[in-house]
Amino acid sequence: MPTATANVTFYPLEHLSLLGIQGSDALTFLQGQGTQDYRRLSETSALPGAFCTPKGRAVSNVWNVLLEAEPAHLKLVLHASTAPLLQQHLAKYIPFFRGSKLTDDRLNYHGLGITGDGDAALMNDWFGAPAHHGVWTRNGHFAFALPDGRTQLWLDARADSYEDWLTRVEQYSIAPTSAWQQLDIAAAQPWIEAAQSGAFVPQTIGLEDSDGISFRKGCYTGQEVVARLHFKGQSKRGMVRVQWQGKAEPTGTELFGNTGPAGEWINWIGTDSGGAGLAVVRNIEAPTPLFIDADRQIAVQVG
Repeated sequence: MPTATANVTFYPLEHLSLLGIQGSDALTFLQGQGTQDYRRLSETSALPGAFCTPKGRAVSNVWNVLLEAEPAHLKLVLHASTAPLLQQHLAKYIPFFRGSKLTDDRLNYHGLGITGDGDAALMNDWFGAPAHHGVWTRNGHFAFALPDGRTQLWLDARADSYEDWLTRVEQYSIAPTSAWQQLDIAAAQPWIEAAQSGAFVPQTIGLEDSDGISFRKGCYTGQEVVARLHFKGQSKRGMVRVQWQGKAEPTGTELFGNTGPAGEWINWIGTDSGGAGLAVVRNIEAPTPLFIDADRQIAVQVG
């Protein structure tokens, strides 16, 4: 039955998935692959990051969640469509780290988002005190706090207690996945999808602004390109949040300016009354008027 912290809403995270990495040298492996400094995970909550091609383009962005420190056990939360791409990318490097194991957890976990004044209190009630700084673990299930106050809960479908946990969740309000995606857009949380994999350097999807890139950790795949952009000149391309009015949706991957294409969509959600999205525009310092259609009939507002 709901507790005193019943003022919460759950959202199925149908668009997200997990990869797992664990072993004695898992953190060393990840330190040489991701944009985040993995030494920080034992001292803070889950951290954003990305994994790049040698040319510095993001294969996928992720939330890095440390479940256990010794031996290390981490989960990478990412868009479901990029999970096989990132798994294939990391599989090229992990054989050099015999103490690490990469697992495909796409079918092993059920993801749920949580909002409300009592989400952290509810996690404390269900899990006990967090293992460290906003990460809760229990019987294979885990949850972690997001910077904007929301929470992600991941239930291990292999656990004997899985059905019991689902029964607990069903006592609360359930909202659609699209509502959570709207909240991600409002929080400027992008999710690289398969069609965009390899298209953007991490800075252009806001990872430098969200503490998702370390410039002190040393080398990792794609580091030279990412660091050069940071130290020798900022890109004119960058991510913005946009909104529009009316029942309309983008019909392709591009946004349009007065004279032609002016940016690319990352994520967007449309409703009967309007829509919102995250996009990479080509002149972030002085964006031109933007439209979702090539005929320039439906304007979008930045911000």
